[in-house]
Amino acid sequence: MKDEDLLSLHYQIEKAEIKQKKLEDLLDEESDKLKKSKKSNRLFGSFSLVLFLLTIFLVANAFYFSKSQSKSGKAENNELSVIKKELASAKKELETLKKEKINLKEIKDLYLYRSLIKKDTVYSVQLKAFSAKNTPAISEKFTNALIYSDTSFYKMSLGIFETLSEAQDFRKTLIASGFDKRIFVISYKDGKRLKIEEFQ
Repeated sequence: MKDEDLLSLHYQIEKAEIKQKKLEDLLDEESDKLKKSKKSNRLFGSFSLVLFLLTIFLVANAFYFSKSQSKSGKAENNELSVIKKELASAKKELETLKKEKINLKEIKDLYLYRSLIKKDTVYSVQLKAFSAKNTPAISEKFTNALIYSDTSFYKMSLGIFETLSEAQDFRKTLIASGFDKRIFVISYKDGKRLKIEEFQ
């Protein structure tokens, strides 16, 4: 083996270790966010329960007083408007909680995805290679897209699958939907690319 090849291999290994460290830091950060979100979710759940019970109490109270004070129509209307405002407020709070639940699910999916990549062999379909100047920006919300660097190119793959057959089926679907026929399935283990898999 030439010194240039050894130097290139050493450089690739260093880059892979740096990338793995960044992914581990991201996973730790997301894990901390998940813990904080769970705590805030419990707090919001408790707050919603108290708010719901308070609303029921106020509705029952307003109903009781409206029965006893049936001669004053204005007081009834005022109580009704207060109850409507409280119900509207409770609905808004419920919508906020639903949105937070969706955000927690996204964080949980990212956490599960990252842990799957770290411990198991996974398969993905490589779509394209880019030079460093033409690397596309991919949002972190696309948890099933991977970009890794290899020599002077950045390579983008799509999909994370536990089995080779799932990845090959996904490759066929991508080709049928218009992607280049030269796309191929690659395997990863511990966050590192292993090899190009055979076509089926």
